[in-house]
Amino acid sequence: MYEQEVINILNSLGVKTEGANLEIPPQAEFGDLAFPCFGLAKIKNENPQKLAESIVKKIYISKYPFLIKVEARSGYVNFFFYWGKIAEKTLQNIILGKKVGIGKGKRVMVEFSQPNPVHSMHIGHARGTFIGDALSNVFDFLGYKAIRANYINDVGLQVAKLVTAYLHWAKRKKPKGKPDQWLWQLYVKFHEEAKNNPKLEDEAREILRKFEIERDKKITKIWNRIVKWCVKGFEETYKNLGIKFNVYFYESNYRESGKEIVYDALRKGIAAKSAEGTIITNLKNYGLPDTVMLRSDDTGLYITSDLGLTVYKFEKYKLDKSLWIVSSQQSLHFKQLFKILEELEYSWSEKYFHVPFEHVVLPEGKMSSREGRAVMLDEVVNSLVKTAYDEVNKRSPKLSKNEKVRIANKVAIGALKYAILKIEPNDSIVFNWKQMLRFEGNNAPYLQYAHTRCAGILRKAGRWNPIFFPSKLEDVEKELVRKLFEFRSVVGSVSKDFKPSYICNYIYDLATVFDRFYEACPVLKAEDKTRNFRLALVQATKIILKEALNLIGIEALEKM
Repeated sequence: MYEQEVINILNSLGVKTEGANLEIPPQAEFGDLAFPCFGLAKIKNENPQKLAESIVKKIYISKYPFLIKVEARSGYVNFFFYWGKIAEKTLQNIILGKKVGIGKGKRVMVEFSQPNPVHSMHIGHARGTFIGDALSNVFDFLGYKAIRANYINDVGLQVAKLVTAYLHWAKRKKPKGKPDQWLWQLYVKFHEEAKNNPKLEDEAREILRKFEIERDKKITKIWNRIVKWCVKGFEETYKNLGIKFNVYFYESNYRESGKEIVYDALRKGIAAKSAEGTIITNLKNYGLPDTVMLRSDDTGLYITSDLGLTVYKFEKYKLDKSLWIVSSQQSLHFKQLFKILEELEYSWSEKYFHVPFEHVVLPEGKMSSREGRAVMLDEVVNSLVKTAYDEVNKRSPKLSKNEKVRIANKVAIGALKYAILKIEPNDSIVFNWKQMLRFEGNNAPYLQYAHTRCAGILRKAGRWNPIFFPSKLEDVEKELVRKLFEFRSVVGSVSKDFKPSYICNYIYDLATVFDRFYEACPVLKAEDKTRNFRLALVQATKIILKEALNLIGIEALEKM
């Protein structure tokens, strides 16, 4: 709370410090924030208390409206905040809608989701999808221009295997039901059959060669149709989840331009050709293993297309920053990609960011789509919606059926998103159905319910005029003001560290503090001035809960 302002005061006096050097005093009588002078006193060979006193003498309270007192005590400089003023400014900014504009329209591309067009998305795809969507929302909120991009790997061997399966077992047929789910059955069948018939693998490689090298018209037509069907299935899932994209990139469109960059790297000595004709990087001098950039038969790889697409992104969209939300298993790939582009002297090397995340696993272990051992995302959503409907029906039986269905959908999808996003990206997730829909504890329904409680109080209040400056602040009111003030700082941290889990932690803390406020401080029955100030607190909490939930892709509900 006001840490940076305190740091600025100390720095202006020649006391160089950082947030890590400040402490929150254990008792209110010692202030709201404290600077310990012991380390600095040792360097200066001074008495800590004398040094604290000399610092305090140089701080003029009248210059800082958020301070009410500064004192030297036991070797600490203790800062006492003027909570009335802080409450007034915080509530005004929130209720009157002061915007955050630190992005100033800078363009940030967030590439995320990237499902392979061979099967429907499983629960593992949800993690990168939700992280990317949340980060895009954060950048938009902060005044950047977020460009949401999806990358479809429509060239690789896995698509060739699906095409092979289609030609063997579904030729001339159209998908039945949701197309990506129908295609997944064919994809699984290919791998089951290939165990007994290895020639299917050779056939798939030949189909890939015909598509990429020969540009065979018949194969290309079937190939593109299958990819289109699969993406259509993805779009149904995205729509259900409230996920939108500004642009889809297809790998096949960037393979040839990527090859030109590979040849450029070869000419400049950044890559070399092996005796077999394979083009390989020269990255060992940078502490990175070499990787193949182009096969001897002139077919490309992921890195080939990524080179072409990355150059296209920056030239086409004039990006100030580009994020790739991709599994940590690809960390080496991105280090190699970024180093190649840097050595080719592209000017964007400070603007690339790989945002890694660990996998979602089942209790029995890792998922495998090709073996049919995966929990599909559509299946998860449908099951959660059914469970949520039963809970909504139990809690609000008088609502219409349509309203129950609408709320159940929002609760279920919110539960799924929150269950995934609240975990730090670098920690793996063990998928657990039972935990997600609990209406208590650190789960989305509890947070959505906190918003509906705010909405209910405000509905019952009728007409009222907000009061922003309190005549008196209870401790829990001060705690709520403190938490409301922190919101924008938390969002700013997410934009720097790329961790939406910060917002999840914040929402849970805010809802918990609001619960304590609700229990300790009567709102509607308080006398007029106190009532109107507390209603302003409730309204501000409702606004921040809604903004925070929206940032992680969850709808704030008026009723549950």
